[in-house]
This record gives sequence, C-alpha cells and structure tokens, in this order.
Amino acid sequence: MLYFYLINYLTMINCKLNYCINLALLLILFGCSSGEINDSNDNGNGNGNNGNGNNGNGGNGNGGSGGDNDDETNFYLSSLGSDSNSGSQNNPWKTLSKLSAKELSAGDTVFFKKGDSFNGQLIVKGSGSSDQPIVFTSYGSGDKPIISGSMGSGGGGDNQQAIYVLNNDNMVFNDLEIQNNRVASKSDVDDSDSFGIYIHNTSNEPMNNFVFKNMTFKNVYAITQVDPSNQEQFNSFEVAGLRFFTDWNKSNINNVLVEDSFFTDLQRFGVHVKHSIGGNSNDNRHTNFVFRNNEFKEIGGTCILPSRVRNCLIENNIFDQPGAKTNSRMIGRGSAVWNWYSVNTIIQHNQAIGIRGILDSHGIHVDHNNENTFIQYNYMEDCEGGFVEILGDNENAVYRFNISVNDGWRNNPNWVNSNHTIWLNDKIGGEDGHKSNNSFIYNNTVVINRSSNPYSTAIDIKADKTRIFNNIFYSTNGSKIGGKQVNVTDDNLYMTNNLFFGNIDNRFKDLDDKAVLQNPNFYNEDLSGAKGYQLLAGSPAINSGTPYSGNYSHPTIPVSDSEIFKSLEAVPTVDFFGRSLNVNSTPNIGANNAKNGEITSTYNNDNPYLVNYFVDDKVIFKNLKNNYSYRLFDLIGREIKNGIVYNFNPMIDLNQGLKNGIYEIVIENEKEKISSKFKFNNSIEL
Repeated sequence: MLYFYLINYLTMINCKLNYCINLALLLILFGCSSGEINDSNDNGNGNGNNGNGNNGNGGNGNGGSGGDNDDETNFYLSSLGSDSNSGSQNNPWKTLSKLSAKELSAGDTVFFKKGDSFNGQLIVKGSGSSDQPIVFTSYGSGDKPIISGSMGSGGGGDNQQAIYVLNNDNMVFNDLEIQNNRVASKSDVDDSDSFGIYIHNTSNEPMNNFVFKNMTFKNVYAITQVDPSNQEQFNSFEVAGLRFFTDWNKSNINNVLVEDSFFTDLQRFGVHVKHSIGGNSNDNRHTNFVFRNNEFKEIGGTCILPSRVRNCLIENNIFDQPGAKTNSRMIGRGSAVWNWYSVNTIIQHNQAIGIRGILDSHGIHVDHNNENTFIQYNYMEDCEGGFVEILGDNENAVYRFNISVNDGWRNNPNWVNSNHTIWLNDKIGGEDGHKSNNSFIYNNTVVINRSSNPYSTAIDIKADKTRIFNNIFYSTNGSKIGGKQVNVTDDNLYMTNNLFFGNIDNRFKDLDDKAVLQNPNFYNEDLSGAKGYQLLAGSPAINSGTPYSGNYSHPTIPVSDSEIFKSLEAVPTVDFFGRSLNVNSTPNIGANNAKNGEITSTYNNDNPYLVNYFVDDKVIFKNLKNNYSYRLFDLIGREIKNGIVYNFNPMIDLNQGLKNGIYEIVIENEKEKISSKFKFNNSIEL
C-alpha cells in the first residue's frame, strides 16, 4: 500500500542523512578542521597526497582512483571529483555520465555535493525495492545541488531531460534542484521537448513507488516557442518540470508522492502525468498520485495536470501565477490544476492566485471525461478565466466549500464566453453533445468586489442534472455576475437556497426557487484572503441553506478505493474554516457554517491577533498583554517549531530553514488559546 511504501522511503532518507551527519561529527572529533565534509581529504596512498602529487586535493579530477570505495551502497558526486575516483565520500565522482554508467541496486544512495552544479543527463540504471528504494539526495552545506540537462552547443546540444528513468522504479529524490534550459539543439531531441525529471514506462510491467521531497524544479524550457491560441500547437507542447509518461497501450505508473517541493520559472507544466492508451479504460490508468504542500510560482502553463489517473490527491499547495508570462518564452495559458480522463481526483485546501491566459485560466478546472472530481476547501483569487469550469462527458464533478474572489475578469472581444462564474460546456474537441452529468456546485462563497475596472461574467450551462445550492453570489462596485451572458440548457437543473446580493443578472437569480436576496454581512471583506468572508452574527445566510438530503445530498468521496484517501471523510463534516457541519441541523449558505458570528482566529481590541498574514521572516502579534507559548504547524499537522512569544517583544523569527508555504501558529496560556493561518514567503529562499 502507498502509505507503507512512503514510510519506508522516508525512513530510508532519514537513515541516510543521519549517516552523513554522524560521519561529519566523527570527522570533527578526529581532527577535521571544519564541520563541512571535504572532498579532498582522502589520499589513496596513505600519505595525504593524491596521485598527481598535489597535497590535499585528490578530488580535483587529476588524482587517479584515490582508493577503493569500501561502501558499496553510497556513491558521491562533486564538482571537484574525478570519474577515475572510486565514488566514495572522500573520492567522489564528477560527472553524470559516470553515474549513468553505474548499475544501481536496491538500498543504494547517491549523494550530490551541495553548492555544486552537474550538467548533462543522468540516465538511471537499476531499480530499488519497496522497502529499499534507490535514493538521490545531497550532502555537505550550502544551496541544493543543481542537476541540469543543458550542455550548450559545445557539449553536443542540450538534453531532453536532466534525469531520465526508463522502466525502473522504487526511487526517492530528495533535496535537489533540477533545471533544463534548452537553447542548443541536439540531433536526437525534438526542439519542442524539455523536461526536468522524466519517468517513462515503455514496458508491459507497471512502474511503482516514487517519492519527490524538498525538490526544486526551475528554468525548464524547450527551444521551440508556440502560440497558446493555436490549439493544436498548445496541446502538443508538453514541457514540464516533472513528467510521468506511458507509451501507447503500455503499463502504468503507480504510487507517487510529490511533497514539500518548489516549482518556478517553467515554460508550461509544473507536473504532467500522461498515459497514452486508446479509449477510456479503467483498468490501465496510473494510480495513487499525491501532491501535497508544494509551492508553484510563475508557471507558464498549468501547475499540475493528471491525465488518465485513478486516485489522485492534491492538497495544501500554493499555486501562485499559473499561466505567467514573466519570461517571454512561457506559454502564458494555464490553470492551477486541470484533470482529464481521470477517476477519483480530490483537490482540497489549496490556494490558487493570479492565474492568467487567453483561454482556460480558471482556478481549478475539470476537463473532459472524468469521474468523481471533488474540488473542496480551496481559496481562489484573481483567476482570469473564472471560478467553475466543467467540460464535456464528466460524471460527478463537485465544487463545494470553496471561496472565489474576483475571478473571471478576462474580456476577450472575440469570445463572448471568455470569462465565467460558472461554465459547464458540452464540447469535446469542438464536437457538441457531450453533456456532463451530476455536477454539484454548493456551499461556495463567490465574490466580485474589486473597486477598479469593474467587469461582467458569463453563466453558461449545457449539462444534465446540475445542482446549484447553498452558494453566496456577491457582486459590488459596478461588476455583475451573469451580466455578460446567461445561457442555461439543463432540463434537470436543481437550484435552490442560494443567496444573491448586488449586481446579479435576473436571468440567473430567477432560476432559484428559494433565493435569498439580502446582504450576507461578511465579517470584513477588505481583509486579505478568506478571513474576511466569514459571517457575522445575524447574517441572513445562517441556517438558510437547504438540508443535505434527496436531490441535494452530499456526493460521496470513494474513501475506501485507495489508501491515499483513508484520512478523508466520505462527506464533508466541516466548512471551509474547519467549523463543524452538523448533519442534524440546517446548514448555512456559503462556505462558512458558523452560527453565532464566530470568527476563525478571532481578534479584537482585547485579544491578541496576528498582524501580518503574508510574512517574509517574522510573525508579529498585537495586543499581547501576557507571555504565550507557541507551536508552529504545517498544513498536514506536523509541528515545525515551538517556543515562547513575549509581550515585550511580540514576534517570532521564522527565517531559520522554514520553507515557503502555508502554516498555522497556535499561541496559548492558562486562560486562552488562539490560532491563525498565514503564508510564509521568504524571497531570499526563492
């Protein structure tokens, strides 16, 4: 099962890293002048000199073998090494080609020197096992080691990918930076291809068990540039930081974890998962993919695209500027996530911000031919295309308990439907008649309130049995939901108990048989992020939703279908803010189910509160009249640090190895306990 594999993987990583730490301590204790492990301390001849007679630099590439590698499971690479060395810690290899020639075995670990760069291509030979994976990681101190496929014209051209894994499996990649900026053509590589790490199955046997943890994927570009408005060019352009691909009708790739990693400056995809198989076979899909606690920043296209995947969990990620054009070579069209031909895709607790593109560019969208897609507990803001996008032939696509703020402002004069609040399309490849069935849009809070450049969105629904209930639709400051177009073709539309306030087109409101037409009374909509869209006491949205029964029952996540879903509830038990949903009581309208105006991370003139929700290096509090103990957690509940925050100095320094991401901080004393979530963004780390 995937969880057991991952435990084994992570245990193996910890064992290997502990080995390095212990060895470094031994070197310190026995006369090494520095805590940093030095490549040049081994001699190979017992006299402190290397093979060329230069004292103390046997790893500089000139010194012969430097002695045998007594440890046959650990191999080291350094820019000061030599391929004629043994590959030991004190006599490391130098090049990726040397490593590519090595047949690796289960339990082997490859260490790349921190602060070094390794250009070329690593072709991994050999497989690990489920309890003894092959591990690729770093050693020493400094920045992550960079592995790049770029060689330039003088090196024979730039490679298709930096790391290539063909028909081998059971591997862990940890604490590495991967690049592949292609500018020089290579005779056997298509100019439109470029990948950071490429996991490739061309066989009839499945490939299993891959972990990518604390990785950086950066600066991956093909030589070719394409027009994002040309659909044929766009579809065939598959540049990605991390790619999983199976050839036509070959076997699948299973059990993948991508966690705590950073993706930036990529021409199109962050992660692209693809299976080339005819038809829509349930029996031959990739299975069990988990993407958790990653940050994607300035990605030219889509951050995560799972296609033909069965069981995929995407949670607690930050998607910052998909569809970017911060580099002119970027494709400039994307969404945070979109899936197609996939079964059981759960996308939850993510943040999607600033998405751009002439097409697509919704926060999270459902492409065609998916079954059981659940988009829940996500915050989306400033997504150019819009909020809901469900294309043709989907079954059971669900948007629930999300908050959407100022999405759908794109104005393409050549396409009346260019920006949507809700879009259900019946097209596949330009062909009409592929209606999606059993779509759910409920308990979302949808807000358009920006004070400058007001805009109108479209409502387009061509589907069967769409349910829209218990949502807040709120539009002020001159913008209008549905003002651009309302076109609903669904003979089995179920729409009830939605709250409409502000500029909402009557053609949309009139479809609701129990519409609530009042101000929802948000806590403070001018606050940054989701916090402001909680409900004050007395809000007309409280206890005004339709119960979850009959046609408005919760669609159920198939939690028993896979080990990766074991921690999930089959149906929602909390709202967006983590407050309870009582199945025996009437729910609120919108994403907040508080009944008495309770505010998550409450603060007022008397209570402590967090000042800076988007921080660089320090969390700062106000109104700390006493000292508090604090605990810092990541979004999956792991305690990162703890200590005391003092009333005379009410701040906590975070700039000590903390990775970019969303965190929760809890402060407490004998009388009270207060928690707040915030986004840590260390520009130096980036």
